[in-house]
Amino acid sequence: MKSFYIRSKVVENVAVIYPKGHLDAHNVERFEKELLKLMGNDHIRIAINCRDLNYISSAGMGIIMGYLDEIREKGGDIKLCCVSDRVYEIFDLVGFTEIYEFIDSEENTVEKFNH
Repeated sequence: MKSFYIRSKVVENVAVIYPKGHLDAHNVERFEKELLKLMGNDHIRIAINCRDLNYISSAGMGIIMGYLDEIREKGGDIKLCCVSDRVYEIFDLVGFTEIYEFIDSEENTVEKFNH
């Protein structure tokens, strides 16, 4: 099993999640728990910084998709930043590049949420 770590912090009222390693069916529960924790603390502007994400499976993408409508209904959004070409290709294969905003840096993502 490939290693996976996750942490999050709040930057200027934007919750930023930092997944690291391989996000797949073996560790998707940890990712979902982190997302739910942030939502439970009323964070509806969520950035997923994919700088250290090497791989995401359909299970990981399903978690993101599963909460997108709820977050958008509350006036928030989920944006992805610092996505490697390899991980972007995975999102593109399933059509997620049409649904989510992909931004080049965490700073630009936070700025976009705050304007």
